[in-house]
Amino acid sequence: MDAIVPVSMVLNLSASWQPEPDYNAVYISGTYAGVSVNVKRQGSAGDNPSPDIFEDWLTETQVNTERGRNELAKGGQQSIINMELPLTDTETVPGLGSQAMLVEVRDSVLGGQGNWRALCLSITVRAGGGRVSQIISLERHY
Repeated sequence: MDAIVPVSMVLNLSASWQPEPDYNAVYISGTYAGVSVNVKRQGSAGDNPSPDIFEDWLTETQVNTERGRNELAKGGQQSIINMELPLTDTETVPGLGSQAMLVEVRDSVLGGQGNWRALCLSITVRAGGGRVSQIISLERHY
């Protein structure tokens, strides 16, 4: 994890549900040359395929497989969570966030639902009222 955030540090929290289709297979191929790969989610029947993907640069098995994994990973039950945190120095958790970092939120206090992980999509720094805070936008998959 790039950052660990105790839920006790959160100043403000909002979430919006953003479910995506939960595909379990996708066909990836080059347009005019290369290889074709049918990528299937491990342990699934591959019976809910996403639309096929055809692009000129998809010409190698390994590249096509990774493109398929990325396509399947973006689906399913997810939410976008905006979390306001104090902006701390680099020696104090969590420090200044950055886009694309992986964040673990420790939510095990007072009957919380446990720790969870998310991908940071953006950071906004806000100053006012004698304090500086950061709002991190997280993509959480369930």
